[in-house]
Amino acid sequence: MKRLVAALVAGVVSLIGAASAAAAAPPGVAENRVAQARDAVAAYWTPERMRNALPADLRRGPGTGVRRAAVAAPASSAVEFPSSYTQFPASTHGKVFFTSGAQNFVCSGTALTSQNRSVVWTAGHCVNEGPGTFHTNWAFVPAYRDGARPLGTWTARTLMTTSQWRDTGNIAFDVGAAVVATNASGQALTDVTGGGRGIEFNYAREQTYQSWGYPAAPPFNGQRLWTCTSGYLGPDPFTSPRTMSIGCDMTGGASGGGWVVGSSVLSVNSYGYSDQPGVMYGPYQGPEAQSLFASAQVQ
Repeated sequence: MKRLVAALVAGVVSLIGAASAAAAAPPGVAENRVAQARDAVAAYWTPERMRNALPADLRRGPGTGVRRAAVAAPASSAVEFPSSYTQFPASTHGKVFFTSGAQNFVCSGTALTSQNRSVVWTAGHCVNEGPGTFHTNWAFVPAYRDGARPLGTWTARTLMTTSQWRDTGNIAFDVGAAVVATNASGQALTDVTGGGRGIEFNYAREQTYQSWGYPAAPPFNGQRLWTCTSGYLGPDPFTSPRTMSIGCDMTGGASGGGWVVGSSVLSVNSYGYSDQPGVMYGPYQGPEAQSLFASAQVQ
């Protein structure tokens, strides 16, 4: 009997240790367990606050002729998505809302296929100041259109990004994830969206990308879903590791929207340069992004 009790105790200790290890963020991943209640955050986002939130735009200053020559291919104009937003896979794309300091902002995001069925993939600056603190009042609205929320408002229970973005604001690691709470009916996010997009890491850069997002800065108004389709234009030589560029004229508010190849997200809208209208940059999703997703899907 003593041996049995000892074995049971050892087993419990082992399970507790395993659970603690699973809960801890791995090296290179920064996370914040959200203390705000789901219903309080959902109630915060009134139609007026959603309408007045500002686009979270990362616009860098003028670059050099060397960089401009590296991305000399023609830009791709955004096209408004023409069909139903609530049908998969368009239903996986949505608007992100959050508060940073005293101001409300908007970004874009994508619901992913994941173990917990609850991961939203976005840009690092859409979850964290980089470097700095995590945002508050974080919510994701899939299939958002003209203020309508047909698939509900999904609030974060954990916000995550790379430690490189959280600690130093390194734009090459500008990816983020939110693990959202179940809704009032106990459903997980991708149970409601009809599934999630896949995600890939360590891929060939030379692809044709379809970028998705809700651009909110003029000439757009943030109320509709838009896409750009473009081949790979080249790397940004002023980042380490090198980010990627495509032709796309979407503006602030599109940040965090996924770059899709086939059915999987390979990057996100991250930043642009003031002297490069029509060119969008996104991070290359390497081992750091892979570790971030692996940690997010088991939260």
